[in-house]
Amino acid sequence: MKIFYSSVSLTFLFTIIRFASIAQVQPDTLHTEVEDIYTLSLEDLMNIPITVASKSALTQRESPAIVSVITREEIINMGARDVMDILNQIPGFSFGLDVQNVVGVGSRGNWGHEGKVLVLLDGLEMNEILFSSTQFGQHFDPMQIERIEIIRGPGSSIYGGYAELGVINIITQNGNKLKGIRVSGTTGFTGDASVINQASIGIGKGNEDFDYSIAAFVGKGKRSDQIFNDAYGNTIDLTNNSGLNSTMLNARLRYKGLSARIIYDGYSVETADQFGEITSPLDKVRFNNTFMEIKYDYKINDKLTITPRIGYKTGTPWKSNEDSPIPYDIQANRLAPNITVNWSLKNATLVGGIDSYFDNAKYKGNNPTPYFVDSNEVTYSNIGVFAQGLITTKIVNITLGARVDNHSQFGSAFSPRIGFTKVINDFHFKILYNRAFRAPAIENIRTNADIKPERTGVAEIEVGYKLNSNMVLTGSIYDITINDPIVFYVTTEFPTGAYQNFDKGGSRGFEIEWKLKYNWGYITTNYSYYSAKDKNKVALYAVPTDEKTVLAFPTGRLNINSSFRVGKKLSISPSFNILGSRYAQTGIDINEVPTFSKFNPSAYINLYLNYINLFTEGLSIGIGVYDIADKGQLFIQPYASDHVPLPGIGRQYLVRLNYSLGFK
Repeated sequence: MKIFYSSVSLTFLFTIIRFASIAQVQPDTLHTEVEDIYTLSLEDLMNIPITVASKSALTQRESPAIVSVITREEIINMGARDVMDILNQIPGFSFGLDVQNVVGVGSRGNWGHEGKVLVLLDGLEMNEILFSSTQFGQHFDPMQIERIEIIRGPGSSIYGGYAELGVINIITQNGNKLKGIRVSGTTGFTGDASVINQASIGIGKGNEDFDYSIAAFVGKGKRSDQIFNDAYGNTIDLTNNSGLNSTMLNARLRYKGLSARIIYDGYSVETADQFGEITSPLDKVRFNNTFMEIKYDYKINDKLTITPRIGYKTGTPWKSNEDSPIPYDIQANRLAPNITVNWSLKNATLVGGIDSYFDNAKYKGNNPTPYFVDSNEVTYSNIGVFAQGLITTKIVNITLGARVDNHSQFGSAFSPRIGFTKVINDFHFKILYNRAFRAPAIENIRTNADIKPERTGVAEIEVGYKLNSNMVLTGSIYDITINDPIVFYVTTEFPTGAYQNFDKGGSRGFEIEWKLKYNWGYITTNYSYYSAKDKNKVALYAVPTDEKTVLAFPTGRLNINSSFRVGKKLSISPSFNILGSRYAQTGIDINEVPTFSKFNPSAYINLYLNYINLFTEGLSIGIGVYDIADKGQLFIQPYASDHVPLPGIGRQYLVRLNYSLGFK
């Protein structure tokens, strides 16, 4: 079976190559794309314009937020299997296990999976609206990504509630970047099983006035190939009981200032562990969603742009069949019209607008009683007004922003933002304070009529220094306080779990990053540390024997991402993730009291070789080994709910072929 799936992926690639060779195309310069990161200076890379923090193009050092940027070249060189591999190189980011084999993201020691971290794909909000979650693991195709911009802190004053602790902005290649056809096929396996099979294609072309792109991705893989023993004495082999399946279509059309995009995201996980106890038969949980957007950038003049936009998403997140252990089928829709004004003055820029959404959820199952309070359908709305100004002076740049939200269920909330930033020759600094507001999601409200919004305050300071033309050192400290955090817990009253507010959550810590880059390659090293002492008051997150630590997330983490050029065609890219000690619930005693265990620090070592222009220009092959020491991934639940750690995949081998052809 492993050989069969591997053959399917690679056969797809060679078929597309054959088709493209017959068409009216000429070889593209894929080798140039891969070489860019070596030929660009470190300063050029640090000055790539980004918009995630301000919606105005600023450099990484100027942006009024703690920002990380991962370029396409870095993604190709590291041989990223999915977005998890990329985010595992970002300071403060880690992953935890939710229910039903779903994996979510944590930030700076805080569980951000349910509505605390905003995930954008080409500007479209990927968080589903029932629980506000985003699922990771072979979900987004790394080979279609142009870059990822990440705010390692709040962005609520511009983006609203989901951006409470961070923003992950995934930007794919548009037609102007594609300039033809790109195809890839990937197969990955362990000694006993096929664990990744992916195929993708992108077609596009563009110029200043017109741009189009169409991309498709199909992936099939496994969360684990290990034996899982739950807390109740049940055992199952996850090799054929932990599937990850993804189908994504992404199309964009732009004519001058008018653009439209549609994304279909068909993602599912096959699960045997459910809410911690192994169940039979195997269940499939589906996240089928469609996202649409149309917007128009109306340039009044060179300084003033008005952008009206209408966004819409619809889908059935967390859907399972009627015969599943936990049947669930709700249609969820969001209409999101907004308008943004971007005004540039001599020494200032102003971004503001009106941001709104209208949510509707309809129960589609056979429950004899109303699913919601008194109906099988519910609606909510939110109107937000935001403004942010950046004033530049010789001494300091000042960012002032605020957002006022009015939710149909919870009333008004105010989220201010203030920042002081400046680049002074080789030195830069940022002093930032943000307030964030997150309204409870639809399912939060259904399970708790008294649920309240979260309100979060985050203070951050970053300093950076360019040691020379090849090295930059940055460091940051932060303090996060989450008031009335909304927390999930397992209960027999609601089969899908329920939510309640706790007193307080949060963390404080620091992050250090060192970037080195020469013509022969680059090394990026970062270390992050958090402490939950005197911050976390959520009992379900707490470690009974260590008040500095919360479940699942190591207090200290070291990441190293590097690539070395060998000749003109070969790159060798080792990467490392060294995690400090972690804690997890590992059982239940005879009195049904949770028991906890400490897991020693672990090092995950990966090596990827990429060879460009193999046999013909535009064809590249990558070969990788992941988790060389065979430590084995371990997915830990960040809250105590009787789900013991889920073993992931250990040492894994990967082969990837990419081919690029440019249109004449």
